Amino acid sequence: MPTVRFTETVHGPAAEIDAPAGGLLVDVCDEARAPVGFSCRSARCATCLVEVLAGAEHLEPARPEERDRLARVGASPCARLACQAVLRAGDGTVTLRSAGAR
Repeated sequence: MPTVRFTETVHGPAAEIDAPAGGLLVDVCDEARAPVGFSCRSARCATCLVEVLAGAEHLEPARPEERDRLARVGASPCARLACQAVLRAGDGTVTLRSAGAR
């Protein structure tokens, strides 16, 4: 089961949660009350942009709609949309930071 760690940001304190394999990252954020902002939850606004600091291999590749939104906002190569990212099965840790929290 993957562990997801969220660094402390302006959106809230650090959080850590064990997540079900194959789960949407948005659901993990909700359950952990993670410090990640959300608005549309459908890859339209990029409010939930996160930087993957470690463990990107534990996420499924971005789908076309996510890649398109990331390109439109000029996101870094390590950025993902929490509303679209899916955790892979298996053990490991993914460390994230809200991209708006620099």
